[in-house]
Amino acid sequence: MTDSTSDTFVRSPQNLLGAIPYVLGYHPADEVVALYLSDDQRVLGVAAEPLRFSAVALAEHLMLRAPADPCTEVALVSYGPSPMVRSVTARVGQILNLFLRLHTLLLVTDSRCECILAGCSCSARNGIVFDPANNQIATQLTVEGRTALPSRRALVGLLAPDLVGQAETEAALAVLAPDVAVTGLLGAVLADAKQGQRLTPEQLAPLALALTHHDVLQTALHSVCARMWQRDLWFDVVRRVPDRYVTGPATLAAWSAWRRDDHALAEVALNRATQESPDDRLTRLVGDIVRTRIPAHRLHRAGGH
Repeated sequence: MTDSTSDTFVRSPQNLLGAIPYVLGYHPADEVVALYLSDDQRVLGVAAEPLRFSAVALAEHLMLRAPADPCTEVALVSYGPSPMVRSVTARVGQILNLFLRLHTLLLVTDSRCECILAGCSCSARNGIVFDPANNQIATQLTVEGRTALPSRRALVGLLAPDLVGQAETEAALAVLAPDVAVTGLLGAVLADAKQGQRLTPEQLAPLALALTHHDVLQTALHSVCARMWQRDLWFDVVRRVPDRYVTGPATLAAWSAWRRDDHALAEVALNRATQESPDDRLTRLVGDIVRTRIPAHRLHRAGGH
């Protein structure tokens, strides 16, 4: 999520449902979504888990992903066929309510929403029909530049391998000189990307090789900022390098997404990074930070890079 999430408020079930796809990054399905709120109903964080887990496991996962103070409430929304998820959602809500005040408890099936929170008198208590295309907060977040992809699969697809691109990079690696110089390489790559230039296979090959070295990867991490051009750069590199070289670029992609508070994308990038090299120290460090769910702008104010 981006910094604007801190200025997103939920005042009604319609408001809440309109916000979720934009703070999550995609339209959820067969998932339970938790929105973590402050006392004044500001959205502080969001997490989603597939409904295939047990209620106890879901509650544990969602509590581990809750942000630190001033989080005082949680809104829980499940998406899926009502008879299948009602009891699970109710049980998850009961467990979470032991730790955080339960703001609302909603079931969404197709375009219908129902509140199942005992004693609640909100507009969804007897069920409402919800139209995501006609929602004020969704319109507001769209104007602010937020996007909501159609599904989690579409989100994962942003970092899926580009088979043609991988083959082109592989060919460039095959003819790469064994003593290719990496001094100044990162600066040149960043300068080209900042100007909107997509890297050529001849640029990608030495970069992929260089990022297998701990010191180069560490330098690159210090160069990552929250600018969209950097996110685009590292996402493109992740998709086009052969799988055996993906750990370094995917770690940078995760760090870039986290710097933009795009937590869902950061986790997708981390999954790519750990598939090939689960024990890389820098990747583990980035993963530890990303999974705290701490918004990046908090560290910015503390003087973080």
